[in-house]
Amino acid sequence: MSVTPSTTSLWKCGSYIQVVYNAVFHVTSGPNGGTIVFSYTTNNGRSQATEKLTILPGQRLSNFTFTWQGQLPSDHVSPGLGGVLVTSPNLLQSQMVWPAGKCR
Repeated sequence: MSVTPSTTSLWKCGSYIQVVYNAVFHVTSGPNGGTIVFSYTTNNGRSQATEKLTILPGQRLSNFTFTWQGQLPSDHVSPGLGGVLVTSPNLLQSQMVWPAGKCR
């Protein structure tokens, strides 16, 4: 998991920004490929969206990006921790990431 920008300390509170989260899935697809089923969050799991990625035969990596956009609140609750929870073919929770720092 990675996040861009890596800090929100460059912006004034109230500024409108977009934060991009990137998940990299390392897979062993086998001869028939497969599907990764997972949910992702930008607020530490308080809400989630479900996604599926099709994995081609022989594929080893798959990326998925998702975003948070909005005004930086002065209470620093957004953007929140972002990550993925894989439910198929295996169970896996990614590390959670978010931009460091606080808006000014």
